[in-house]
Amino acid sequence: MRDEQRSADTPHAAPDTAAQPTVLLLDNDLFFTVKVSDTLKHVGYVTQVVRTEADFARALATARPRIAIVNTAARGLDFRQAIARAREAGVPVVAFGAHVDTQTQAAAREAGAARVVSNAKLAEDLPGILDRTLRNAAAPDHDEEGGSST
Repeated sequence: MRDEQRSADTPHAAPDTAAQPTVLLLDNDLFFTVKVSDTLKHVGYVTQVVRTEADFARALATARPRIAIVNTAARGLDFRQAIARAREAGVPVVAFGAHVDTQTQAAAREAGAARVVSNAKLAEDLPGILDRTLRNAAAPDHDEEGGSST
């Protein structure tokens, strides 16, 4: 009976994830990636989480993400290389990390991040940050550093 009720309450057709924009997330913090994925799902994005630079590079080519999010504090990852690869692929990057680590923020900007934000800001306004970054990236005269905030 429970299965019958569940199937009656759920839509018959699966959502068309092909029509939803993909966000590529490079991070190895399981709890944070789940939170980000859930938040983005509620606003119409599909999140592909990768935990290594090699997987990030492959996903840039195969998933065709609309935007990428890179954790600058992820252990064992070279965020500079990941950001540069995404930029070469034409994918704007939102980099995030500790608000007190201004050197890392500057390095992320130098590597080509379209926007650099603190962990708290990302958690507070993730959908807005992505929307603004995508709008700025689409503008013919967007200023990458002008779009950065902490």
